[in-house]
Amino acid sequence: MTDEAASAPIQKTEDEFQFFADFIPQLVWITDATGFHTYFNQRWIDYTGYTLADSVGSDMWNNLLHPADQARARRVWGHSLATGDDYEIEYRFRGKDGSYRWFLGQALPQRNAAGQVVTWFGTCTDIHDQKLAAEALAEREAEFTILADNIAQLCWMARPDGHIYWYNKRWYDYTGTDLAAMAGWGWDKVHHPDYVQQVVAAAQQGWASGQPWELTFPLRGQDGAYRWFLTRIEPMRDEQGQLVRWLGTNTDVTEMRQLQEQLQNSYTDLEAKVTFRNLELEHEVQRLRKKVG
Repeated sequence: MTDEAASAPIQKTEDEFQFFADFIPQLVWITDATGFHTYFNQRWIDYTGYTLADSVGSDMWNNLLHPADQARARRVWGHSLATGDDYEIEYRFRGKDGSYRWFLGQALPQRNAAGQVVTWFGTCTDIHDQKLAAEALAEREAEFTILADNIAQLCWMARPDGHIYWYNKRWYDYTGTDLAAMAGWGWDKVHHPDYVQQVVAAAQQGWASGQPWELTFPLRGQDGAYRWFLTRIEPMRDEQGQLVRWLGTNTDVTEMRQLQEQLQNSYTDLEAKVTFRNLELEHEVQRLRKKVG
């Protein structure tokens, strides 16, 4: 077999690798065991504007990272080179237009028969849109938490089956508990024993109904005293109308109940006084009639 014939399969394999590496959407790179870059695919060149000659080396790639990410990237990559552990990191790469985009950098080592690392194969996957979406979601969640923690009500959220997985800060401040104690059906620990069975039965019926419901009951504060709360529960549904969670609020109505009781007592007292006065007048009328007669 001629040298040309023997090298043909190798050339074919290299051509296929080159085609595959240039076809996939990731930036592809290869280093030796020391981290010296020996290869970048066409997408790397297209994105960074760096030629292969510009890019090879041990640290040239780091110059393309956002300044805030460079030290961390060197540290994480250095750890992988020293230990042989898989490499994974999120960082911002500068494109040839000067703007930065978020990428997920990953690399796996290739080892020889003795288990020594001989080559690193790496990719950089563009996650910019997902990263921005995640940051926007985190910002909205932070805003929601601030809002939920500062409204006057105790708030909580539950799964469709009624398993409560989140409470706002006011709940914990009032009850003196934490999520570990309150998760699921743990909330029954702060209910008055005279009312808890009624509340549990109403909750089970409410969860099963899939409709908004409300109930008024006392809750024990961390000082041991009970206060009355009006609880309203609303179902939250997705675009298909499927129940995804419950949102509940507990509004302190203790003073309102006390005022209602005072008004009721005052009304009852007034009614009794009117009745008693009518009896007195009736007796006075009868006395006068007897006197006249």
